Amino acid sequence: MSHFSTFMRAGLILMLLPLGAHAQRADESRLHAFTQTSFYRGLINRALVQIPPAIFHKCPGLVSNGSRIIVIRPTTFGMDGFPNSGLWKQTFPVSGCGNDTILNFYFSAGSDEKINTIVGMPGTTRADTLLQRDAFTYANIGATTTARSCRIFVVKNTQFDAFGLRNPPLPDPGPEQRLRPWRETWTLTGCGRTFDVPLDFVPDQTGTQIIQPGGTVEH
Repeated sequence: MSHFSTFMRAGLILMLLPLGAHAQRADESRLHAFTQTSFYRGLINRALVQIPPAIFHKCPGLVSNGSRIIVIRPTTFGMDGFPNSGLWKQTFPVSGCGNDTILNFYFSAGSDEKINTIVGMPGTTRADTLLQRDAFTYANIGATTTARSCRIFVVKNTQFDAFGLRNPPLPDPGPEQRLRPWRETWTLTGCGRTFDVPLDFVPDQTGTQIIQPGGTVEH
């Protein structure tokens, strides 16, 4: 068993959407049970091999202090204990192998009990998987504009910085506002070089605008 799998089998913290007390406890118990199966561990291990070594690789010093599951869309389960609907995200903080970050995996269950796995961007980005794809385009532009000779980058980490925007300065409208703009820093690596690229996210009723305000920094 791999060192990472040992951590994966550790206790999970489940944070579920409100479904009513009884339903919430039942779904929490079923999801917890499902994440302890060898089938689910196989999903995680197959997802891990998709991650470039610059983002994650195993080493003797690997540390992962537990994991966290967040239900995005409520899950339901068949009689065999496999989910047949729902969407959830599991995060694994990892450190000790040169890139301290958080690995993010998204799982969706179909009515046929097939589980689709998506490897999300590492780190603490607040963007969903579709927005992450769009944000990478802007972050990549920020990196390639600075390193014109390099065209292939991977996202090594993302960091949620704060609510509110950098440029033009816009303060946080407060938690009572559903559409709160926010800012992040995406770290991209390629051609032996690493860049921090600032991104601003501006949600509205139709979607989220992404702004790359400049200020990319190499380190």
